Amino acid sequence: MMTVENMKNYDLDSIDKKILELLQEDAKMTIKDISNMTGKSQTAVRERIKKLEDNLIKKYAAIIDCRQLGYREMVMASLRINSSQPLEDIKSKVDKIAEIKYAYVTTGEYPIFLMFKCLGHEQALSVIDKLRNLPGVEEVKTEIVLDRIKEDHSIIIT
Repeated sequence: MMTVENMKNYDLDSIDKKILELLQEDAKMTIKDISNMTGKSQTAVRERIKKLEDNLIKKYAAIIDCRQLGYREMVMASLRINSSQPLEDIKSKVDKIAEIKYAYVTTGEYPIFLMFKCLGHEQALSVIDKLRNLPGVEEVKTEIVLDRIKEDHSIIIT
């Protein structure tokens, strides 16, 4: 698990930054295209990408328009927990709920924040019910997303 304590900075030069920006925009971009856009040889680009994959790039993935597959509800949930269960146990149980795709430990009265997408209301209620029944969870505060303004999975490379 990545925490503030165990994060380390990775030194990037301007070429590495450009490669990361290009791959975030289109992970299927060819080595040849990246070479042309960076002014580096294809061999150099390939070596740089391999180094970035070893250190920074976690994986490549297709970003799917879930609405086209029938997902109609996105739920944001915050969990208030008590000390009857260790936080690590609750985190482990949350991690095992397949529908939950984003889970964070946060500050405040509700120290676990989750996001998940559902095909409909019944599936959302089912996931919320699972959360309410987790040992150590006192309250589940939920919000349903009504409209998506922006979903951008990229990061700004500085």
